[in-house]
Amino acid sequence: MENRRTTESGLPIEPVYGPGDQEGWDPAERLGEPGRYPFTRGVYPSMYTGRPWTMRQYAGFGTATESNARYKQLIANGTMG
Repeated sequence: MENRRTTESGLPIEPVYGPGDQEGWDPAERLGEPGRYPFTRGVYPSMYTGRPWTMRQYAGFGTATESNARYKQLIANGTMG
């Protein structure tokens, strides 16, 4: 059975989109290939369907000392990125 991905709204997500997927314009001309310059479709060939996006926290919710302590605590518990 093929593992099909969908958006949270239930719309299908293809691994890679290309010519013919959008009528009226050619993605190869306007966007390039995934993983290749100008990287408009991600720096990896399978982006963004192969890797989840990273949600980053805002910095500076407290003093510099409090923020630094929080970052160290997050890193100590395995947070990356």
